[in-house]
Amino acid sequence: MNSYSGYPLESETSLWLQNLVYGQSGLLIKAKQSVFCGSSPFQKVEVFDTYSFGLVLCLGGTVVLTERDYEPYHEMIVHPAMMTQADPQNICIIGGGDGGCLREVLKYPSVKRVIVVEIDSLVKETVENYIPAFATGFSDPRTEVVINDGYEYLKEAKQKFDLIVVDSYDPGGPVRSLETADFFNNAAAALTPQGIAVLQTDSPVIKADMIRQIITDTSASFKLRRSYICYLRTFPAGICSFLMVCNEEGSLDGFNSELYEQIAETCAYYNKEIHTGAFCLPENIRKVLEP
Repeated sequence: MNSYSGYPLESETSLWLQNLVYGQSGLLIKAKQSVFCGSSPFQKVEVFDTYSFGLVLCLGGTVVLTERDYEPYHEMIVHPAMMTQADPQNICIIGGGDGGCLREVLKYPSVKRVIVVEIDSLVKETVENYIPAFATGFSDPRTEVVINDGYEYLKEAKQKFDLIVVDSYDPGGPVRSLETADFFNNAAAALTPQGIAVLQTDSPVIKADMIRQIITDTSASFKLRRSYICYLRTFPAGICSFLMVCNEEGSLDGFNSELYEQIAETCAYYNKEIHTGAFCLPENIRKVLEP
């Protein structure tokens, strides 16, 4: 049998996952088999076993988590913001049903409580049943899972958070309330004075107009912002961008070396150099992220 790098060029399966941008270009992933397919009131939830990326979670037809390419996204949406904190204790993750962000946050001994607000209980159940390595954080005594719309949760929140992570994978998807100016007002009100919110802002190559709108919407609620990027093979155009926002002068510029030493050995992508380099934007991307 002809093969390349140990994988057959022709295999028994003809199942391909398409992660395309506007149906015109993107990524093809060859799957060994479908592991799970279900539907909730919000979206289709699927798990596939693939040759190149291991187990893959798809929500609404979009690849959102893979066994072999999860580190850049989850490490970069969490650690740069955590490093700005002196003593992060209370964290809120909006849309963290896949468990990836939770796993990164729980690496910090200072963290006392993590609220995961997931609108779709089937996402969490699917990860627990079919990709259990990502679900370990749900059993941590510091974790509380709330099945609710993140907008509604923050609107009624009594507790203040040091960090709010908005792990929104699909702008325009089942949680559109997270894309409103009112949501950012709620997030700002739920933060401590030095607290930070970090948002996933999609691909700056593909979604420039959407990102500019998010920057406009957050500017009404937050005085300060910093954008940064990471490389991600399974993301549209290979680049994912993030936005950190806050209201306390200087809160976005710090780097807690003591915190870094606590988590450095656990990271596969994030390190000091990546932290610095992520904010060094190519000129074409700078024009999108820093209008």
